[in-house]
Amino acid sequence: MDMDLSLRCSALVTGSILLLASCAVSPTQPVWQLPGERHKITVKETSDRLNLVLDPGDAGLSLAHKSTILAFARAYRDHGHGPVAISIPAGSANAQIAVRAAAQTREILYDDGLAWAQMVGGHYEARGQTTPPIILSFRRYTASAEGCSVARQNMSHNYSNATSKNFGCFLAVNTAAMIADPYDLVAPQDMTAPPAERRMATYELYVAGESTATERTSDEEGSVSDVVD
Repeated sequence: MDMDLSLRCSALVTGSILLLASCAVSPTQPVWQLPGERHKITVKETSDRLNLVLDPGDAGLSLAHKSTILAFARAYRDHGHGPVAISIPAGSANAQIAVRAAAQTREILYDDGLAWAQMVGGHYEARGQTTPPIILSFRRYTASAEGCSVARQNMSHNYSNATSKNFGCFLAVNTAAMIADPYDLVAPQDMTAPPAERRMATYELYVAGESTATERTSDEEGSVSDVVD
């Protein structure tokens, strides 16, 4: 009788342990996180690059070259950081025309609004080559979501009711794509100085005891015609 009771107790304890184990969370199952915490937006530094290929017999930049340089300058104004680097080949068959074309490139960039201080020059070794390119480059930043994969996850046998590994990726990816300049996530942009003329005009009005507020025209004023209680 005591043996039967002992076996029954042992079976009951074993069953309870198995039941509790089946309800336990798998240690490999990720802890619940908000989408913004699971797939954080990261910023990486990269570079934009433009190769201008010239033959030794060319007279200079072609119209196609100039159009490409202007498009490159627009991209630099949109998301570029640091100076525009202009690297020309040294020791190559087209080295002489490359020097002339690099000077033309600087003129095009300057006429398009870039300051001379925003351009830097340099050489790279190209001895023995015939048509190595003039290389234009600038630094830029890109934003992307961490942990997002293009692979699909089979959720048909999801007995633990766990979320997909890509859960929340659409939010993070779309948010990263909407950031105009990802460098704003690294450091805030510098603020421009306030105009000195406006500051002095406001100060003079203050000293004279007059209102410093900007006067509004009739076009900027409005009134409520009917008010409903």
